[in-house]
Amino acid sequence: MEGPVKPKILIVGHGRHGKDTVAEMLRDRFGFKFISSSEFVGRVAIWGDIGHEYYDFDMMFADRINRRALWKDLIQAYNTPDETRTAREMFGQGYNIYCGMRRREELLAGKAAGLFDSIWWVDRSLHLPPEGEDSMSILPTDADVFINNNGTLEDLLSEVFKAMRNEKRTL
Repeated sequence: MEGPVKPKILIVGHGRHGKDTVAEMLRDRFGFKFISSSEFVGRVAIWGDIGHEYYDFDMMFADRINRRALWKDLIQAYNTPDETRTAREMFGQGYNIYCGMRRREELLAGKAAGLFDSIWWVDRSLHLPPEGEDSMSILPTDADVFINNNGTLEDLLSEVFKAMRNEKRTL
């Protein structure tokens, strides 16, 4: 017997602010299924483009931090002309979380298509700087839920539990 349908959550925020950690908490505590969007697109598209430069996928994936502009361009190409492609494919493969969208055009297309039940912004701005608009064009005001990640890991888990209580009230 299957449990209730889980909401489809888009998790956004600046690089290194804790998006994957929030997604892992949702996976571990609430049974969500997720893969980072970078890993998803990396496996289905980017590996075919630049994988020959690396020994294996893990090496290429770990090096993405050094090639952010290239990865952004390759992910944008993957989502052209269909700005919803990554979201549709991830949700279509049973993932409940899209973690790591960076482009406003993709966000607006996904919202127009009704792909997300909720959009969460993860913020660690008291400890880390924001990215430039050329790398991250989504804004905190685009989100339905604001997750404060400026405290401890326990504080972050409390924020996730609070957000999930609100999700259950709105679904």
